[in-house]
Amino acid sequence: MDKILNWSLAQQDPETAGKVPAPDSKLLAKLFGAADDPQLMKEAIAVVQSEEAELETKLTALENFEMLIENLDNANNIENMKMWDAIIDLLSLEKELELQQLACSIVGTAVQNNDKSQADFTKYPQGVPSLIALAHKKESRLKSLYALSSLIRNNTKAYESFDEHKGWELIGPILSDDETDNKTKLRSLSLLSSILSSGKQEDVWDHIRQYDIVIKLASLISKENDISLVDKAINIIVELIRAGFKFTDSDRKVITEKVGFIETELMDVVNLDDVQILRQVTL
Repeated sequence: MDKILNWSLAQQDPETAGKVPAPDSKLLAKLFGAADDPQLMKEAIAVVQSEEAELETKLTALENFEMLIENLDNANNIENMKMWDAIIDLLSLEKELELQQLACSIVGTAVQNNDKSQADFTKYPQGVPSLIALAHKKESRLKSLYALSSLIRNNTKAYESFDEHKGWELIGPILSDDETDNKTKLRSLSLLSSILSSGKQEDVWDHIRQYDIVIKLASLISKENDISLVDKAINIIVELIRAGFKFTDSDRKVITEKVGFIETELMDVVNLDDVQILRQVTL
């Protein structure tokens, strides 16, 4: 209390204002009865679970919840406060689309670059399959791909669950579908990049061959696609080359064709070092 009083008095004098350190914001919140972050998180989940709350109110509560869990400690408190069940329940196919999308965003934000939250979420058996199911729906695909990408990066157990629940069946069709927009394809490439970091190299490579992923990546190298999508596709192929991936003859044939295309059409907009590495596997 003395610190708060001294700070308050110091602010009244221009010569001393700024010299006395401000009191701790959490201490101020407790002193004046403001709810702390864990309490606000509890209240948001309570609103979402209320049968009386309207959809718009629930969406606002979830948006506030997502802002809170951008803080690492708050994200880790989702498990400590036993809230993952409630969030995963929102991923159910029976829930409103808007709730599903926000729940996916919350998952992605909470687990991004956060080993603890990644491990916490992965412990729930319905978590990964629920995200995969939503990724099969165009309306919820973008957000669910974001969640999966954040979850699987450097996370072997999450990848194993993804593989077990046939998550690989998502990637190829998205990349080869002419109706899918560039943003969604780019998000699927982020997922593929995360998979490459999962630590299951031989298993991942087997699936890449099984689903002709290299050929589908090469198909993205065209003038019709956004350059960020082209760059990402090239980067992943280059990453495979550097890691020692064994390309099939069909892969090498397509890469050879695309290198020729790049050399005549895209040399002014792509990374020249990447092109040099691509040449290593041409026929």
